[in-house]
Amino acid sequence: MNIEVRYFSKSGNTKKVADVIAEEVGVIAVPITKEISKHTDILFLGGSVYFGGIDSKLKKFILNLDNSVKKVAVFSTAAITKSAYGEIKKLLESKNIFVFDSEFNCRGKFLKLHKERPNADDLNLARQFAREIVK
Repeated sequence: MNIEVRYFSKSGNTKKVADVIAEEVGVIAVPITKEISKHTDILFLGGSVYFGGIDSKLKKFILNLDNSVKKVAVFSTAAITKSAYGEIKKLLESKNIFVFDSEFNCRGKFLKLHKERPNADDLNLARQFAREIVK
């Protein structure tokens, strides 16, 4: 099974989660600047909501995906909003790409909000999420 982990992270919060998910499934997490180059059974895709929506670079990455990606598991971090899942899922489904119903989301630090997040508990939950997806 080919598994890939891609993420977009301005602050480093989503990268932390991407790194532990990748470690759990035995791959290396890389930013969305690296394209998917081969058939991918499961893509773990991470991002966050910035000022009301996901970043335009993440949108472009999603819209450039094709049917070589079979399934996507979404993870995200957020300081204020709940999750990037809804927006990411909608874009992926517009490309006829399967999206898992479960997602992983945790708080991320932003300015003075949620210091020390994602924390060890968050990262352990991210590992658990990854294990459940690849079962």
